[in-house]
Amino acid sequence: MLVRILVYVALGLFVFTALRFALFLLSNGLAGSMADIRRGTGNLWLALARGLGTAMAADLIALPSCLALALPEGAAGKGVPVLLVHGLYHNRTAWLIFARRLRRAGFANVHTYGYNTFTKDFGAAMEGMRARLDDLLGDDPDARVVLVGHSLGGLVCRCAAGDPRFRDRVAGLVTLGSPHGGSELAWLGGNRMARDLIPGRAISRAVAQAPDPDCPRLCVYTLTDDYVFPLDHLRTGRDGWTERVCAPMGHVWMLYSRQVAAMALGFLAQLKDK
Repeated sequence: MLVRILVYVALGLFVFTALRFALFLLSNGLAGSMADIRRGTGNLWLALARGLGTAMAADLIALPSCLALALPEGAAGKGVPVLLVHGLYHNRTAWLIFARRLRRAGFANVHTYGYNTFTKDFGAAMEGMRARLDDLLGDDPDARVVLVGHSLGGLVCRCAAGDPRFRDRVAGLVTLGSPHGGSELAWLGGNRMARDLIPGRAISRAVAQAPDPDCPRLCVYTLTDDYVFPLDHLRTGRDGWTERVCAPMGHVWMLYSRQVAAMALGFLAQLKDK
């Protein structure tokens, strides 16, 4: 019975992943982005195979972790605090591997922010984020924080960093696979938070209206993102950002990728040296 259930789960994940990549091809084809993706990957079909494989692997990791108890919010350590913010339909367990890599690299002051993306809206996510930042920064006017967000979490970080209360207190901002222009996959969203990620709707408008903080900013994305498309919606479209393309992989796999972690760590190390 257990084996049969596991087979059905794996089959369901494969079908859902294949559907996402079919929509990825359709969306980017209609947007005229496939030529850029083909040039950027070198071998499109090999890149898609890697994307499909890592997307399925990430789903197998993320599904049980989403049902598990979330990570603790973090404990104060030395150095500027790093606040990790997860994306849609996830929780703080998203950062289990990434946070461990941060700590091994010498970042002892690592924290997470968890918020409800199933029944709450973006406004509630931002309200909780502001409270989390108030808690981390306290009353010290010289206190600073580094924000790192995956997917929707990157948009939460961007809007928080643009808030007048925190704009001068953000030491660095990193987004990983974030839908800066929304995502056409959100048309299939089953709740308000997901549907608000449709291009041009509430979340995209909030991000467009948020000013950038005066700090180093890094945007990392993959050309085979199976949750955020078309391609241009993964880019910030603003000056002052460093944008880096990682290897072909699935959207969720960015949380577990050594290369993506290395990109973020290299950026954060430069902040430590300043």
